[in-house]
Amino acid sequence: MFEQAAIVGQPEADRAGLSVLKKGGNAVDAAVTTALLSSVVMPSQCGIGGYGGVLLVYVNGEVTCIDFNTAAPLAAKPNMFPVVSSDGRSGSFVKDRVNEVGPLAISVPGVLAGLNLALERFGTLSMSEALAPAIRACKNGFRISASYVSQVEEYERRIRMFPETENLLQVGDELPKSGDRVKNTHLAKVLEQISNKGTEEFYKGRIADRIVTYLQENGGILTKEDFEAYRPRVVESVRGSCAGYDLYTAPLCHNGLSLLQMLRIAEVADLGHWARDTGRFAHGMVEAIRASWLDRYRHFGDPSKVQVPRERLLSDAHLKATGEEVSGHVSEGTRGQCLMRPPGSGGTTHISVVDADRNMVSLTFTHGPGYGSFVTIPRMGLLMNSGMSRFDPGPGLPNSIAPGKIPINNMCPVIILGDGQPVMTIGGSGGTRISTSLLQVLARCLCMDEDLAWAISAPRVHAEGNEWAMVEEEFGETAPAYLKEVGYKLRKGLAAAKVRAIEVTDSGELHAVIDPRLGGREKGY
Repeated sequence: MFEQAAIVGQPEADRAGLSVLKKGGNAVDAAVTTALLSSVVMPSQCGIGGYGGVLLVYVNGEVTCIDFNTAAPLAAKPNMFPVVSSDGRSGSFVKDRVNEVGPLAISVPGVLAGLNLALERFGTLSMSEALAPAIRACKNGFRISASYVSQVEEYERRIRMFPETENLLQVGDELPKSGDRVKNTHLAKVLEQISNKGTEEFYKGRIADRIVTYLQENGGILTKEDFEAYRPRVVESVRGSCAGYDLYTAPLCHNGLSLLQMLRIAEVADLGHWARDTGRFAHGMVEAIRASWLDRYRHFGDPSKVQVPRERLLSDAHLKATGEEVSGHVSEGTRGQCLMRPPGSGGTTHISVVDADRNMVSLTFTHGPGYGSFVTIPRMGLLMNSGMSRFDPGPGLPNSIAPGKIPINNMCPVIILGDGQPVMTIGGSGGTRISTSLLQVLARCLCMDEDLAWAISAPRVHAEGNEWAMVEEEFGETAPAYLKEVGYKLRKGLAAAKVRAIEVTDSGELHAVIDPRLGGREKGY
């Protein structure tokens, strides 16, 4: 669609953001309002109990990054989770998945503080005004979507392990159906408290007291001190270039650095040359992805706690050498080096906004895995995050657990400028598939000059740090057959994240594109 102001995010919540834009609100006002309503209507993906996110904003000719990633509780320890498997290729697994599910999986929730800081720095609305649509939805109820139902169906077994979460999602003898009406009156009261008293009530007041009391009574380690100490951060975005455009994305501990690496590697390897050879094109994308994962697992961690050679990893010399190596593998039909498996998929959402003044927002925020920890605080309707799952549970690694440490994650919202002018805001949701999907969309748009809608709908591959790869069915039989011949194992699953983007066309209009995959589960080999 072509508009003077546009927003693409959670389809069930976008109307609230669009209403803000029509009333003269700016891109940050619309993004925050949409994010807060999204937290109500799609609890599998996000919420104010979520562990964190990142917001990029382009205003007054500059890009600013607000980082509201979580932090580990001060009582966290490197060996707090019993690792039952760690073979260096398949990754580390924790007994009973207690780093993913239950009270111990919960880290400091950063979402509300981050959204509040964005409003204070760049918005025109108050937090009370931005919360109003979310409060109405909680009180009056909202009709649940097919996506809501599919998420409940996917996670039904774990949901039924937590009675409060069953009640929240209205999972009784029968699962909810699309079109059913759902209320969350407990959360409405929590949001009203925040609306009346400010976000400090969540971090320093009675809301924090109630959360901490319940978690500690049930084996969690979060304390009031953890809540009171939490601060979102204004940080310098990480900047790269591709095909003459300037790309701004989120720094560590988010995954923007990996995305910039992948794009530069793909550009050096000239993967567009293989666009008509689907087998070699898919192979090249897989090799570019896997090359960046090697750097991620060798070096990435909280830069305030570990030394990360960021300059070298983004240096032209390093990426040129890696791109030439990838080009060699594609030309020779060989496979690059393997390492370990990255963390799994996530319960994440992304919102892109452009307002009438061409201010841009690219916002990604998350619970962690779908439904986070599956822990809902009683009589609060508040679903909590699974931030501890973002750490490597084994000690001695760059992303191992430490008190107050920030984990690495997969989020990488992007703002693109050309000659200093806004060109695109883009991002995605889907765990480790976020950066790999954005790589392929942006490579098609920026390097191969393809239409944004086609680039987003085009079939994708996904790979991580091992010998496995995923290929969407729309590639046909040639690409998977070729990857098998090269030596990859093909795995069924989701090959693509759900991408949302808005571009400013050459004529100055806005072109908003929502990934067609938002309509259902992606198919893959």
